[in-house]
Amino acid sequence: MKFFAVMILLWLLCGTAQSNGAGLFVVNSAIKLTHWVDVIKDVAYGEQDWQRLNVYPQASSAPVVLFIHGGGWYKGSKDQYHFVADALVRRGYVVVIPDYIKYPEGRFPTFVQDVAQATAWVKQHIAEHGGNPAQLLLVGHSAGAHTGALLATDASYLAQVGMQPQELLGFVGLAGPYNFTPTYHQFVATFGRENFAVMLANNHVNGDEPPILLLHGMDDKKVSRFNFDTFKNMLTRHQIPLQTALLPEVGHAEMVLKIHPWFADEVDVGARIDAFVKTQLNATQANASQGASNGQ
Repeated sequence: MKFFAVMILLWLLCGTAQSNGAGLFVVNSAIKLTHWVDVIKDVAYGEQDWQRLNVYPQASSAPVVLFIHGGGWYKGSKDQYHFVADALVRRGYVVVIPDYIKYPEGRFPTFVQDVAQATAWVKQHIAEHGGNPAQLLLVGHSAGAHTGALLATDASYLAQVGMQPQELLGFVGLAGPYNFTPTYHQFVATFGRENFAVMLANNHVNGDEPPILLLHGMDDKKVSRFNFDTFKNMLTRHQIPLQTALLPEVGHAEMVLKIHPWFADEVDVGARIDAFVKTQLNATQANASQGASNGQ
């Protein structure tokens, strides 16, 4: 099985297979053949056709991961990331993966608003699928990490759906372009020059953010380390509970693949996410115990 996973990884890392989604189809098909997990597909979280999500349930009261996929804000779909859900279900999580509007039909901030709406759906309905709505973690990769960072830092998005960032257990950013300024014409059109300031996560950090884990690959050729460093420095300045790591010999696509045990070796992104969640749950429990003690 490990050899098979290595062969898939090598194929994925060639440009053609990854760009058209064929590589992810192979990964997901192989995983489905060897490890079955329940999934409820195409649940509506809004009225638009694209506002659909997949739910991977658990038995009862499990922590929840809402995974925001990447794709440069113009491609990708929830169904391509079954391998992420499989990896996290194995660790005991309820997983939700939403679709959201893409360029050119969608421009900033509509895709962020979509994910905010999906987050509110999770808060309201995930208990029906074995999830604990009080233990909701956002995880995003690449463009999805940018969206997740804005949800964690700019309270206006969640406020529109009756929530606030402090209700999140935390946010995990994987290889996110948190503070880039678009130069490529498609990204300029996606965000609009008038939004270049408000699209930067750093411009919203004020000290009210939930705990955050940032991971970046040292072999990432798509998203520069500048984004990791600037976001880390701003969060540190505001004393946000923060964990960070630069992962050696990890590229942009490998970052999300290494969530799954097939592709994890000495760098296990899934294990890092799990450890981060456990840290937050332990802290929450300790704070609750301290509060009860003080109230006696």
